[in-house]
Amino acid sequence: MTILESIALGALQGITEFLPISSSAHLIFVPWFFNIESHNINKLTFDVMLHFGTLFAILLIYGRKFVDILTEGWREVQQGTIRNALITKIILATCPATLLGLFFKDVIEHYLRSPSIIVVMLITVSLLMIVAERVRVKAREITYPIALLIGFAQAIALIPGTSRSGITITVAILLGIQRTKAVDFSFLLSIPIILGVSLFEARHLTHDVGGLGIYGMGFVSAFVFGALSLKFLITYLKKHSLDVFAYYRIIIALLILLFS
Repeated sequence: MTILESIALGALQGITEFLPISSSAHLIFVPWFFNIESHNINKLTFDVMLHFGTLFAILLIYGRKFVDILTEGWREVQQGTIRNALITKIILATCPATLLGLFFKDVIEHYLRSPSIIVVMLITVSLLMIVAERVRVKAREITYPIALLIGFAQAIALIPGTSRSGITITVAILLGIQRTKAVDFSFLLSIPIILGVSLFEARHLTHDVGGLGIYGMGFVSAFVFGALSLKFLITYLKKHSLDVFAYYRIIIALLILLFS
């Protein structure tokens, strides 16, 4: 892998991590299509650096809000009113993906990364996006049952081709959550997940002086493009629908079918 390839893959990670187009599908298909080799680096170390890049990106945008939620939660614990705290709903919604990832990680990586499964998930979630933009559901607040359902949606996103942001925002909208609240909850929910994955995979970090430039540029690229794409999505979805992302996903699914 070259420096330019690491920048390109970092940018790809940053963009697809937050836009609802599936980072896993792109990060599986693009290196294969362009024959990007990683023999000269530790691939797991490189992946960890990309995860940390996207983690810092989301903390840049949502870090202060997440700290405020934690502070408010702690205050409500002291007052005995933690029952309706947003942080407890985030914790509850994080559980399904955490448990599924811990106990079925090997199954997912070995059996659910085939082109056919990626294509099915790309198209299925695209159709859900299109439906979500066309049905009218009674407006609701984020209750514990709704938070848990969004959490199960996030767990499904462990299957390549799904898109964590895509399916959580879509399910939230289908459950009656107002669009901006759905976007905020989706990305606040991603902070403990991305942090957990980054720390869990950090055990694969190796001391590789020769690859420092590749790792470093991948991290910086994932951070910069992640922050830009997340800021773009938040602004875009205030006035536009998910349709353009749904149609893009369908095109990617057809390209994977064509070239695989």
